[in-house]
Amino acid sequence: MLTIKKLVAVILVAVFTVGFAGVGYALTSPQVGQNHGVITGMLVSDHGLKLSGEYGLTPKLALMGTMGDPISRLGVKYELDGNFALVGGVTESSPFIGINGSHQFNSDITGIYEFDLSARRSDLSLMYELGLKINLDAKVDLRAGILGFIEDDHHHFHTLEVGVGYKF
Repeated sequence: MLTIKKLVAVILVAVFTVGFAGVGYALTSPQVGQNHGVITGMLVSDHGLKLSGEYGLTPKLALMGTMGDPISRLGVKYELDGNFALVGGVTESSPFIGINGSHQFNSDITGIYEFDLSARRSDLSLMYELGLKINLDAKVDLRAGILGFIEDDHHHFHTLEVGVGYKF
């Protein structure tokens, strides 16, 4: 029987597969829950809306994707513990690999970070995201942070992002 959770996961995979063109983030935490996921909508300064999703395939492995400006991706996340995960996938037809982590300040506020390496546009790139997640209730949270990358040619890109996350 097809559940709503599985239908959402299939739709997200299809949308991300058709629409990705770069690398993107959504301030995701390293926790993975089997048959559970998160959908995040973020407003990115000077770039517009970014939609991200994640769905736990097993207790430790999740499918993740992001679509929208300035950058998008499709990949997987492997949780090593509740505060640290390895991530990897494809961005702009190039592989990326990185780390995702968090630090809980109290029961409602969590700091989140992600650092990835990629060979975007034939240059080695360090892509990063630093931010906060504030729980409004058990399923909805606010997220805000900084997204950026640094490439070999010394091109730097930094932008602010703010949005909402929904857990299912």
